[in-house]
Amino acid sequence: MSRVPLAQRSQQFVEAAARVIAREGVSAATTRRIAAEADAPLASLHYCFRSKEELMEQVYKHLSEDYARALTPLSEDAGLEETVSGHLRRIWKRIVASPWEQITTFELLLRATRMQDEAEKNRNEQINSGMYGAWTRSTASIFGEGAARSGLHVSEERLTTVARIAIAGIDGITLQHISDSHEDTCEEVVEDLIQACIHLLDPNNLRHGSGLDSR
Repeated sequence: MSRVPLAQRSQQFVEAAARVIAREGVSAATTRRIAAEADAPLASLHYCFRSKEELMEQVYKHLSEDYARALTPLSEDAGLEETVSGHLRRIWKRIVASPWEQITTFELLLRATRMQDEAEKNRNEQINSGMYGAWTRSTASIFGEGAARSGLHVSEERLTTVARIAIAGIDGITLQHISDSHEDTCEEVVEDLIQACIHLLDPNNLRHGSGLDSR
């Protein structure tokens, strides 16, 4: 049997951990269970990661930085409306295709609330804050670029606020989708969220009725 490169094996463990957490929760994601999910020796996991906490941090990274890089690229000359709609639709498409990724993200974000050790609790709260901060900054930057291409000047404060609204909206719609999957209804709400974000960034750009009419 050929030897699996370290980077490839590490990624296998990260993805296996994310799947186990989504199916069974964080408490069930033991190193032994993760190794079995990855169909790899437990010793290999301990060789790739110094601790389970280090592995969990890489799962966070996978679900934030790697997630963003894997999204379908937006048009480089897209204006505000096309940028906001394209970005939120591509995120929703990814969520529908791989809902377990979002479930894992929610599990990890709630993990800190269950920790008894104050040092570990504070550390994980900082990781959570960093993850949401990165999402907010990247979303605000994407929206800002679209606004600039439309000849609009939108303040950083406004961009940040709308980015937070967009992220909160997607999180809420995802919970509804996971709990009671009606894809058509959820898609309608995504389209209305898109139109709300566009209007908040450009009050003169308001479509009447559901955003579905504009697709």
